[in-house]
Amino acid sequence: MKNIFRYLLCAFAAVACSGVEPDNGGSGIDEVPEGVLRIFADKTEISADGNDEVTFTVMYGSEDVSNAKTLQIIRAYAGEEKYMAYGANKFSTVTAGTYKFSAKYYYAGNNYTDNSVTVDAKQFFSGDAKEYDQRVLGVYFTSTGCTSCPSATKGIKALQEANPGMISVVAFHSHMSGIQDPMTIPETAEFNSALGGFDGLPRLFWNMRTGTHLIGPTFTESYNEELAAYAPNCGVTVSTENGVVEVGITSNLPSIYRYIVFLVEDGIVADQSGESGYIHNNVVRKVLTGATGDKINDNLPLTVGVEAKAKKSFTLSPEWNVENMRVVAAALTSEDGGYVWTVNNVSECKIR
Repeated sequence: MKNIFRYLLCAFAAVACSGVEPDNGGSGIDEVPEGVLRIFADKTEISADGNDEVTFTVMYGSEDVSNAKTLQIIRAYAGEEKYMAYGANKFSTVTAGTYKFSAKYYYAGNNYTDNSVTVDAKQFFSGDAKEYDQRVLGVYFTSTGCTSCPSATKGIKALQEANPGMISVVAFHSHMSGIQDPMTIPETAEFNSALGGFDGLPRLFWNMRTGTHLIGPTFTESYNEELAAYAPNCGVTVSTENGVVEVGITSNLPSIYRYIVFLVEDGIVADQSGESGYIHNNVVRKVLTGATGDKINDNLPLTVGVEAKAKKSFTLSPEWNVENMRVVAAALTSEDGGYVWTVNNVSECKIR
């Protein structure tokens, strides 16, 4: 009996060191050779409900580097690889299918796992499921000192006109080229940081996803790609009354959501790159939440089909023209345990 046990133990060790995938559930997690990077998952199957998640453990020899700042988990799905945020080691999804995960860890050079783990996301069904109209959020960065921004602004407007009711734009202004932009607000830097940090304008980000989209053929293409990348799993309502914004989110899935609220103004007249009388639209005057959103429903998964609500109060500056102001509210979800939040749907209304 002892000889059989020794044989099985040696056979397992040989498999673990050969590069063959170890068991997803964690077998061999204490047997990773020094200098070897290996990934393990706590489960091999999750529900594609945006809530159920898998947690990965990544070992570099005997060291657990699962949340290291130089670690990135690589997700492969439908023939495409995507890198998760640095230090993120959780994954959930609303898209059913088979996902394969490996990892990269920088320590005296890039180290890659000699194995991968596979997770099956099973379709989630709900009798209360309904379809929601898809509206995309464009987070635009511009400046009165930017010579390239007017053409980008024109292109965004043309895209909105070609897709009525499908794009909400919020524009953050920055100082640039020694020119002080009168529409710059503290939140500009906060959202710049939340989107990875960058220099140079103009910049446009779809649905709070990191990446740069400039004007031109790729601008429209990236918008179409964003539309095709996901289906909205929630509906958003927003209303204002007596200095209070109320946001409601109803979901097909028992997911955890956050929300962002922007106060924006149209029709602001300010010089643009030496041109007087230029009209600026979609200008963010204030953000009532954090750049990655505020919690709703006590940070618990929403009950399918039941609206969760949140309220924010605001005060308007006498320098703002309330007749030209709107509230833009966005619902966000995360697929990596809260490292990165992206917009799933948007709504807007006039301030009253």
